[in-house]
Amino acid sequence: PIHPLMLVSDAALPSPCPQRFFLSSARQVLLSHGGTVPPALQWLCHPVGHRFFVDGDWAVKSSPRESIYSSTSNPVDPLAQVTQLFREHLLEKALSCVSRLEGQSPVSHGEGEFSDALEYLNFLNRCADAVPGPAPSISATMDTTTGTDPVANWWASVVTMVIHGLQGDDEAMDHLYPLVESMPKVLQMSENPLPRAALHTFKAARGLLGKLDCSLGQCDKASDYLRDSLGGNKQFATSTIDRAMQFLLCDLLLIIRTRLWQQQMQATQPHGTPYQASALELRGFQGDLSSLRRLAQADRPAMHRVFLHEATARLMARASPTRTHQLLDRSLRQRGASSNKGASKQENHPTAREQAEALLLACSYLPPAFLLGPGQRMGMLAEAARSLEKLGDKRTLHECQQMIIKLGSGSTVTTS
Repeated sequence: PIHPLMLVSDAALPSPCPQRFFLSSARQVLLSHGGTVPPALQWLCHPVGHRFFVDGDWAVKSSPRESIYSSTSNPVDPLAQVTQLFREHLLEKALSCVSRLEGQSPVSHGEGEFSDALEYLNFLNRCADAVPGPAPSISATMDTTTGTDPVANWWASVVTMVIHGLQGDDEAMDHLYPLVESMPKVLQMSENPLPRAALHTFKAARGLLGKLDCSLGQCDKASDYLRDSLGGNKQFATSTIDRAMQFLLCDLLLIIRTRLWQQQMQATQPHGTPYQASALELRGFQGDLSSLRRLAQADRPAMHRVFLHEATARLMARASPTRTHQLLDRSLRQRGASSNKGASKQENHPTAREQAEALLLACSYLPPAFLLGPGQRMGMLAEAARSLEKLGDKRTLHECQQMIIKLGSGSTVTTS
């Protein structure tokens, strides 16, 4: 006899009958017999999985599909193909929560961008731990074989690492080190340089925490692989996931380089010697900035990240503050303007995190003549701190709180 859940597998094949009918019928028959859903099919009972299966833009191929973001042990099984596509869909949804690329249509721009992404990644890990095995997906006796997708698990760990890096959660990043360091063999053998860019970005972040030596050297390695993935070879970087992944890695690399510069500045401050970044530091930073600008050139929301990093590059080089102030002001002067532009333009405004970062850079490094009075700055910083706390950005929140304390005590907060 044909088990009712085999209808779901049949629905994954090209058919004139609607997938919604097959899925609904299979669920009703299964529940009426008191059955349990096999682990490899439980994603279909989740609202996100159901919506993808019924309304998603997917198709089963006759030949195995190649991807650096997921794997399957049975490429000829239609259901295995669909579940593989769904795992990549979850990865793309997670990226859309934190990416500023316009084509991603970010799910949220407020305090939930990190938490929403982590929820998708947790779901992705669960799905990757229960994928259809090499045997047929479903038998008449309900026995199912399940396997794992180490490639999807690895990328979920990478994006989780990036999010924790953006949040400044050093402990969470350190916890992920064994998972990210163990790159699946299929990715080690891949000609695509993007996985290696991700691995060396993580190593650079570890170096920033004092866990590894030569953090700047790891940044340069990651940058080289990232530029290779952006190169002229058309087999690389053609999908939405590719662009979002490149953008996030590039953004994190620039943040790491900024932190290294700030560490050097803090080390020289007690001696009263203003620190200017070396030619090597500036060259590496400008290289990553060029990559980020290339990824964001057609996406207005993503340009806010470019403006912030351009301002940082000028601060590192101790350039004239006038242009630096103009770049930071693009984020600061739009803090109260979003309600006046209409919903259609909402995504073009800086996020709460970007506004807080711009404010901190301005308060820390611009001359007092370019800044608002202490009272106004404290009000803006307090607002930024509330947003950062909801967002879970520990490092920037701590910096914001320290700046409020300095302003409150009347200390000089700008760095010459």
